[in-house]
Amino acid sequence: MKLPLLTGRQVLAALQRLGFVEIDRRGSHVKLEHPDGRRIVFPYHREVDRYTLKGALRDADIAVEDFLREVK
Repeated sequence: MKLPLLTGRQVLAALQRLGFVEIDRRGSHVKLEHPDGRRIVFPYHREVDRYTLKGALRDADIAVEDFLREVK
């Protein structure tokens, strides 16, 4: 499934709705952690590259369909 072009703000909001909490922000990268221990790091840019986002979602064990349901 192809991801839409999203901003860093949209990605952050969707991940927070999935239960992730921001734990660190260095430069343009945001690190989030889920209460079950999963972590995700993604670039907080105007446009987040689809390939980068898909890899980050895979690393954090988040299904693309679940993520897209939370994007508004």
